[in-house]
Amino acid sequence: MGEFFGSIYCWFEDVFGLELANYLWGNVSPDQQTNMYVPIGFTMLVVSLLVCLLYYYIIDHPKLAKWWGWLIFLGSNAIANFLIGWQWVLSHYYLGYMVGIDSSTKKNYDLNISYGDMLCFGFANMLLAIFVFGLLTLLMKWGSKNSFNSPF
Repeated sequence: MGEFFGSIYCWFEDVFGLELANYLWGNVSPDQQTNMYVPIGFTMLVVSLLVCLLYYYIIDHPKLAKWWGWLIFLGSNAIANFLIGWQWVLSHYYLGYMVGIDSSTKKNYDLNISYGDMLCFGFANMLLAIFVFGLLTLLMKWGSKNSFNSPF
């Protein structure tokens, strides 16, 4: 599963940087050697699934069964997943995990990961969540009583 999520997120590694991508693979830091794409990807999938279930089955109100109602839920999914992706890597930054070990001196050095890279990772997580929400829409809308025609 790690290869699957990692390869999908690495479509955006030009956006959030190779250094952060390597850190998330677990290849760089002695403090973080697990593939972080798996928990981030599963969280993105679960949040997108919950928002989609909320729209099509739990709320399923006729007033929201329009394109703008669907956009509200798409936007809330996008914002939630942006914040999750951004805060996930930002918490590792603040905890001091984003360090490498210099092979010649055996001393820790800070990885070249900027605040902007972390924001861009949140943006990449948001774009993937929008895509997943669109796919889930195609699968789930047919069982809805009121929103089966939304958004198209």
